[in-house]
Amino acid sequence: MDRLAEYVRGKYSTLLARVSLPGIDPLSEQAHDVARLLNLSLLAAPVVLAFVVEFATFSIWQLAVSLTLAGTVMMASPWIYKKTRSLPIARESFLASLFAFKLFESIFLASITSPGSIWFVALPIVAMLLGSVISGLCWLAISTAGFFLMHGLYGSGAGMAGYLSADMSFLYTFSLVVLGVSVTAFVFIVEASRKHALLRLQEANDVIRELAIRDPLTGIFNRRHISERMEHAERRAVTGAGPFHICLIDLDRFKQINDTFGHAVGDIVLQTVATSIQAEVRGEDCFGRYGGEEFILLLTGSDGFRPEALAERIRQRVADLRFADAGGPEGVTVSIGIAAFCNGEGFSSTVSRADRALYAAKASGRNRVVSAAEAKTACFAAHSGTASSSVNATSACL
Repeated sequence: MDRLAEYVRGKYSTLLARVSLPGIDPLSEQAHDVARLLNLSLLAAPVVLAFVVEFATFSIWQLAVSLTLAGTVMMASPWIYKKTRSLPIARESFLASLFAFKLFESIFLASITSPGSIWFVALPIVAMLLGSVISGLCWLAISTAGFFLMHGLYGSGAGMAGYLSADMSFLYTFSLVVLGVSVTAFVFIVEASRKHALLRLQEANDVIRELAIRDPLTGIFNRRHISERMEHAERRAVTGAGPFHICLIDLDRFKQINDTFGHAVGDIVLQTVATSIQAEVRGEDCFGRYGGEEFILLLTGSDGFRPEALAERIRQRVADLRFADAGGPEGVTVSIGIAAFCNGEGFSSTVSRADRALYAAKASGRNRVVSAAEAKTACFAAHSGTASSSVNATSACL
């Protein structure tokens, strides 16, 4: 069953592509109107065939032939659109063909109460479902005028029953049943198309939202999104939901890399470092580019979690990267500053303390991790020449 459904969807997609004009946005209103026109023409095929068979069965050949001609135009409406590049022309061709046949049928049967007269009410409905309220109102006026005209000519009698061998009760029943099925099926198709369009629109909006929060070069989160996440983390921390830490990560001597190897290599370095750091980030944390060669990592607190240990793993992982094959430096390093959020301060203050810790890491020799609590110690150690490769950090505030 699934294979059959997939096969039908594939054939339908191929057919829709053939009747659509190139360059039209598949999410546009015009594209949806074309799809509805194709759906209507496909629905018209079995309906026209059913009525042609019915008329032929009762030897009403005038109606069988005229419906065949009108039905041909109706089923060809998508290709009329393809040829004329005009959706209104295709839509009105379909509706005019249906109206012309129903008018001929009423005149041929010499009665406003002919079995097919009820189809006049479908004209404005179809016009509106095909995307034109103005066309729907026009066809409502035309159908109404047609009713009054036929009533003036023939009154309300059913005189055609006297010279037709057909079972008129059956003709009425058949016409009403097919009309009901046709309108229901078309409305169902329109509704399914609407839901599918909304789903595709939602998917497109999701992509747009994702692009809006991503850095275009590295693919990680951008500064705006990180700031929003830090605001959220601050609110949670204030309500006692848990602390968080900020890590500022800066590539050491990145300007020298750009000047020596070129900006293209510098971009490769940024992308590779970002990917490498992202691989170490936990799912509940948030990592992004803060600007230039600087990255920021928002770490949510949990029992037993040591942000310094994670930062040290990041520092070591970056130090192990090699770029010689890309025409770049043999390796790169990062300096990392860590600060824990303290109640009573805004997240921007936490970032500022992490930035001072990063400055201390730079001042003490680069390629190391320094916490805000140890920043003064790190600077003092750097001046005294006793700095270690990584300063043991604590989560206390300055």
